[in-house]
Amino acid sequence: MRTFDIVIIGSGIAGGFLARQLRLARPDLGVLVLEAAGAMEDYKVGESTVEVAANYMVRRLNLGTYLYQHQLPKNGLRFFFDGPGKDLPLPRMSEIGSDHMPFHPSFQLERARLERDLVAMNRAAGAEVELGAKVVDLAIDGGGRHRVVYEQGGERREVACRWVCDASGRRHVLLRKLGVKVHKETRLNTAAAWGRYRGVAGLDAVTDAAWRSRARYTSRHLSTNHFMYDGYWIWFIPLAGDLMSVGVVFDKDRIGEGSAPAGALPGPRTRADFERFLGAHRAVRELLEGAELEDFQAYAHLPYHADRYFSTDRYAVTGEAGAFTDPFYSPGSDFIATANEFITQMILADVGGDRSGFEERVAAYDAYYRFKYDSTLRLYERMYPVFGSFELYRLKYLLDFNNYYNLVVWPFMADRVTDVGWIREELRFTDLVLRALSTMGDHFASLAADLRARGEYFAQNEGRFANGLNGVVQLETRLGPSLDERFRREQVDRAYGSVFAALVERRLAERGLSDRARLVSELKLPQVLTFRDITPDRLARVLERIGERMTKDLRAEFPDAGVERVDLGSGGEVSVTGPAVGTEVHAAVLSRARSLWDASAGSLAHVAL
Repeated sequence: MRTFDIVIIGSGIAGGFLARQLRLARPDLGVLVLEAAGAMEDYKVGESTVEVAANYMVRRLNLGTYLYQHQLPKNGLRFFFDGPGKDLPLPRMSEIGSDHMPFHPSFQLERARLERDLVAMNRAAGAEVELGAKVVDLAIDGGGRHRVVYEQGGERREVACRWVCDASGRRHVLLRKLGVKVHKETRLNTAAAWGRYRGVAGLDAVTDAAWRSRARYTSRHLSTNHFMYDGYWIWFIPLAGDLMSVGVVFDKDRIGEGSAPAGALPGPRTRADFERFLGAHRAVRELLEGAELEDFQAYAHLPYHADRYFSTDRYAVTGEAGAFTDPFYSPGSDFIATANEFITQMILADVGGDRSGFEERVAAYDAYYRFKYDSTLRLYERMYPVFGSFELYRLKYLLDFNNYYNLVVWPFMADRVTDVGWIREELRFTDLVLRALSTMGDHFASLAADLRARGEYFAQNEGRFANGLNGVVQLETRLGPSLDERFRREQVDRAYGSVFAALVERRLAERGLSDRARLVSELKLPQVLTFRDITPDRLARVLERIGERMTKDLRAEFPDAGVERVDLGSGGEVSVTGPAVGTEVHAAVLSRARSLWDASAGSLAHVAL
């Protein structure tokens, strides 16, 4: 019987990346990859990557040259918003996107080609990769060697190993064999349908001069393009060569069969439904004119999670073999990068004889991965009804994009994600983070319902452009190998304060509130969490607190003026009680109070578009 240090089940990007990482980290490790497919030709969804995965591929896997030579660079995420009749031409749709390539790279992956190339790379690096090798049985022995049985070419073969790592995707080979429960997620009820088209001219073929110039002629084609609607979104992702991945993700509770609001389309389940669904949207229909649909696939349900991902019995799962949330922000490859980093560090500790360090890593990594799943899921929970409004989604994207760069990308780039001490500290705040995500989700959903009832949900969906990168420009020179914890905390408070103040202004129709420094600074994350509802009474209490602080400041600045109280009213009104009205002292104090109240917060919600 042949013996290996690690057997990896599956040679998709999760397993292929893991094999490459292990061989780069420890070239003496014996790695066997068992891939059920006889050839790496299967079209797979999940082509779009974001910054964590890109950093992992370039920095950890040394794939930068390969990616730029054989795959496509990505021009960030881009979002388009339609009218209620789904009939706006593309140049008139409101848009969130960049006017230049992002300052940290990401890529669009043609998965079949990449996975074929990974087989060759891994074999060249000394890993054994067996194609057409279907795992049919395995036995985990925490005190000895595991056994893995596979069939290949009509023969049954068996190997022994110290570690088993499952990258088999939704087949869940390892977890099913061990009886580890994989849960269908109920908090987010989404499904997807997709295919590849050949002959799509692409967004850069649109010749409208004003539309092209507003993005400074940067390539919209290279973006992951989202067409945003109430309850669903449609993606356009370019692939190397003459292929375009096009898909629909929809909330079955919003547009599913039997639950669709009047006038809504049911979610597509078949190839014919899919083409009909896409054809009902003018901009999408015009982009696909003359293109040919090459293949079609669908998932009836997207999100799921497992009870366990890593074990001291020396097994682990990565990629979709463990969990999946939602493809909206393209997090799948980020999950792969994180799991593979964890698995590599666990294996290195184990084979290095560091038993206590190994056990500490397993416990910390498993807890953090479960937290990562839960926090990512809450980004999307209840959010599908928000997606169709430019006004609402612009604010959500500001918050999500800032938190992603600050709280996710930066620690990964600084190699803190595998630091057990850092993870333990992060896990102390899991309740705070999850409550923050749920609280903001509730407020977004409530405002969406409110705007829909007022007939204002689509009010800003035509003719507007927001440069998404401008909201994170303050992080451009910061991201790197060293964390600045004070700056990171300031950015969390700034992001939540900016966005929440804008939600309060819109919900209560209190124009002029959202860029006031005194208000935004009052709405740091802990204060935001105290808001169960946005009501006039609750705002009045906040304004009263701000007035009390301004009173103290004015008393210090004007000690002889007899300032008793500062009152802040709706519409930006300011009054000062104490100095006699009509006197120079009252005028001076009132002028200063107004300048304090009118001072700009530099709110992210007011970043130049």
